[in-house]
Amino acid sequence: MKLVTFQTNISQEPLFGLVINEKFIVSFAVIMKKQGTFIDSLESMNSYLHCLPASYDAAKELMRYAVEQSYQFNENEICPITAVKLLSPVPNPAALIDFGLTPRHLRNAGVNLLQREYTGPEIEELKQKIAEKFQQDSDKATFSYYKCNHNALIGDGDTIHWPSYSSYLDIEPELAFVTGKGNCIAGYVIFNDSTVRDMQWPDFQALTGPTRCKDFDRSKGIGPFLVTPDEIDNPLVLDVDVRIGERLHWKGSTSEYSAHPAKVMEEVLNVFTPLPGTIIGMGTIPDCCAIETEQWLLPSDRIQITFDKLGTLTQLVPDHVKITGPSRWGKRSDLP
Repeated sequence: MKLVTFQTNISQEPLFGLVINEKFIVSFAVIMKKQGTFIDSLESMNSYLHCLPASYDAAKELMRYAVEQSYQFNENEICPITAVKLLSPVPNPAALIDFGLTPRHLRNAGVNLLQREYTGPEIEELKQKIAEKFQQDSDKATFSYYKCNHNALIGDGDTIHWPSYSSYLDIEPELAFVTGKGNCIAGYVIFNDSTVRDMQWPDFQALTGPTRCKDFDRSKGIGPFLVTPDEIDNPLVLDVDVRIGERLHWKGSTSEYSAHPAKVMEEVLNVFTPLPGTIIGMGTIPDCCAIETEQWLLPSDRIQITFDKLGTLTQLVPDHVKITGPSRWGKRSDLP
């Protein structure tokens, strides 16, 4: 199933529902009204996650009914996907954490950051050490994570904030999973962990983890759907396609992750017990961000992040960007 939280033109109240026949969206409330039933675990994504696995079984049964009886629904009850506003599928996550389980991205990003930040005579030696470290660890996962700003969530079609203290806004397309009752993987989502790269080095030097470079408002894109595990035979064989308007086209794959989500969940449980609704990112897909390609975002860009079986998460860059001070990396000639 593809589960959604959405709004319609008729009501701005968030609704919980699912995708039918890959083209339409219907709320569980509408289906239950047609059936003359009420299932409290399907009132919202939050109640669904707290009532697994019973809520999954109930949702699956309602989906079968909706597909079989779709002719009974009018246009105000079942809507084309294009006619609704998709919100973050998990509107109020219990927590949001992010791993770095793609060694090649870490190697490429580390070398490029060092090249921009360090001018000493040892730079070539340091770059070689970074390259060797992540080459050596490419088949061995390092399970460290950082805590993200879970209050900075945005959904499909929303606009990322561009902080006034940065000139180098970047994206980080990732596979993420959401936890449910009983420490299960309730489903998978596309996660865009937006980052301002010219503030990343000072954050690392402070030894407090990412703060200004990642925790700014509207920086955490999630969506468009929560796709239940039965739809994903193997989460580590998904093709990734990223398009920045008509300007840029990047490709990648979840095959570069060094651990399966089930193993990541095991490692999380060694540290803490995640509440239902915890979002866990796996790490940035290599070759799919500006710190690796040196092709940077511009105002008014339209970002489309597509994962096989998970759909497309669309994010927008503001039309007007106000930079209040010089970037640590110098002025961009292509940025107004």
